[in-house]
Order: sequence, then C-alpha cells, then structure tokens
Amino acid sequence: MTRTLLPDIHTPETLAALADAVLAVLADWGVAPARQVELLGLSAPPTPGQPLPDDPGVLERAGHLLGIERALKRRHPDDPAARHAWLMLPESGLGAQPPLRVMLDGIEGIRRVRSLLETGTAAPGRGM
Repeated sequence: MTRTLLPDIHTPETLAALADAVLAVLADWGVAPARQVELLGLSAPPTPGQPLPDDPGVLERAGHLLGIERALKRRHPDDPAARHAWLMLPESGLGAQPPLRVMLDGIEGIRRVRSLLETGTAAPGRGM
C-alpha cells in the first residue's frame, strides 16, 4: 500500500477528530443540534468525542462543511459574526435564499454553497 502524508480518514481517532472539528464549526455558526443532524445526514444528533460514522455520504458532507468554513475564514478572517451573518442572510447567488437554508436541502445544496464561496460569485457588498 502506498503511504501518503494524509492520515487514514477511516480510523476511529481521525473520525472522532473530524467530528469534533465539524461540530465546532456548526456550533460557531449557531446551528441547532436537529439541523446538525440534517446537515451531516445523520440519524441521531452527533455527540462530541464520538466519531462520525465511516459513511461516504457523511464524510463528504463533513468535508464540504469544513471547506465552507475555510472559505468564509478567508473572506472574513477576523470577523466570526460576519461569517455567521453570511450564512443567515439572503444571497443573490442562491436565488435570494440564505446559504444555511440551501445547505439544509441536502448534499447538492451544500455543494452549491461551497462552490459559490470558492468561485467568488457570492454577492458583492456583503463583505465578499
């Protein structure tokens, strides 16, 4: 097997670290536990310290959510309130829907929000 610099994502330790990271992001965004379940595609609320399920769909969602946070931090490096506000306010690039609402539509919505942020097509005048 080829060795890489990346850790094996499927170990319990890595899955627990990923869970902690994504739960911290969702808490910073002010996402309620019931909505966290929806965003991550889980059947029950995640518990801090518990690993995420080793499920490709859950892992993809977690990766995109962390990517969204990274993109928001690039745009608002010193302003967590602006990152939170961007998620809650209508966004013209998403049909005037708030990004969080779009993300709650499922993996396609999460991908749309990440793409919008990473392509730089989010509405100007909102700190973008």
